[in-house]
Amino acid sequence: MAPISFLIACLLAFTLEIFFSPPVSSSAALLSNSKYSSSMKDLIKLGEGCVNHPEDVSVVVRNGALYTATRDGWVKYFILQNETLVNWKHIDSNTFLGITTTKEGDVIVCDTEKGLLKVSEAGVEVLDPNVRFTNDVIEASDGSLYFTVSSKKYTPAEYYKDLVEGKPHGQLLKYDPELEETIVLHEGFYFANGVALSKDEKFVVVCESWKFRCRRYWLKGPRQGRLESFIEHLPGGPDNINLAPDGSFWVALIKVYVIYGMQDRLLKQRE
Repeated sequence: MAPISFLIACLLAFTLEIFFSPPVSSSAALLSNSKYSSSMKDLIKLGEGCVNHPEDVSVVVRNGALYTATRDGWVKYFILQNETLVNWKHIDSNTFLGITTTKEGDVIVCDTEKGLLKVSEAGVEVLDPNVRFTNDVIEASDGSLYFTVSSKKYTPAEYYKDLVEGKPHGQLLKYDPELEETIVLHEGFYFANGVALSKDEKFVVVCESWKFRCRRYWLKGPRQGRLESFIEHLPGGPDNINLAPDGSFWVALIKVYVIYGMQDRLLKQRE
């Protein structure tokens, strides 16, 4: 019975994606824009065959290194100057998703089962063991950590149930390292995924994969505490998001009309 239920759920999910996604023509036109698509041919693959399903990356400029966490429990980094891969720390886990690096040089890892982890030369510390399905995280200049929980109801293995149910179970949270406390800033996201801080740290952008959009949550100023639209009708479900040096954002898209054989793409969206 379980395989049949799973098949039905997958068919429903695929049907919903076809009928409730933006028109294929407009999406294809956006991705074919030479401003974006022409840059894809210059991409260089790093660590091909040496990293097991890396979900996210974080660059430490002063060290010239790019960190990632893999599904076989490794936190690794590339020395960008010579593209050397270093196996840095191994953790007994296969449920890593998003990561970020801190100003102290530590790595914060979202573990969907163990919670929010801090990985350093001294070892591994669980910052908050009470959160599950953590997806992405970013550090502010004051050391606070903003992170997402994709679904407070379902596990990663049950993501398709979250999609088929069609209700917003995602969360945006903040971890205070001084108080060692986590608070929920906002709920009601349709599969909260990537998160990024604006350059001036006045707001965070949260990716909503099931709605093909990103929303902005204000941290400071007269609109503090308000949630607003940032970009709508993306040609795929937004996954990870990173701040660019010029204040714009890089957003990775997933499930971009598989019926047309399109692969994951990157889209740069200015503020």
